[in-house]
Amino acid sequence: MEQLKVMKMPHIPLLLIVLCWVSCNNNPRSIGNSSSPKNKTPAMINGNPNLKASIDAYLSIKNPDTLNMLVTDNYVRNMNGIPVVTNKSELKARLNLYFTGFPDYHIAVSHSIICDSQGYINWVFSGTHTGLFGDVAATGKKIKINGFSHLYFNKQGQLYQEDIFYNELEFLQQLGYSLTTPNLK
Repeated sequence: MEQLKVMKMPHIPLLLIVLCWVSCNNNPRSIGNSSSPKNKTPAMINGNPNLKASIDAYLSIKNPDTLNMLVTDNYVRNMNGIPVVTNKSELKARLNLYFTGFPDYHIAVSHSIICDSQGYINWVFSGTHTGLFGDVAATGKKIKINGFSHLYFNKQGQLYQEDIFYNELEFLQQLGYSLTTPNLK
């Protein structure tokens, strides 16, 4: 029986960060959240300095009602290239899935770049699946997923689009699901 091997690609988020950094070299200045004398890749900003605070608030949301000031009414979220949210109400419902399924979840930023009105964030989502996640009953399993978000802000500093990239198969495998070889007969 042929085995399907899952290949992790840790270099893709790094490549995206490098590409974003190259596109942000129009007189950037360090904001310090990732910079240190030993670290030669500081977070950069070339626009609204309040965007970092908006990003921090957005990534630490524990109550969907706090989204009202952070995102536009016509907010769009794409996950791995697929539109999954097309307005603020849908975003609140989507976030409730995570609040319920992973009540102890945490999003840690491993690296971020802010350029003009866009943010590029490498993040780690971790939590324990102790509640209903959509139709999936609690498994009690701990998950830890690396991902990347490209955030777009309007002139008022509100988030109007987010493109998220992460390994969905790894997420499901950490919940206990497995991938089987398809029956080709």
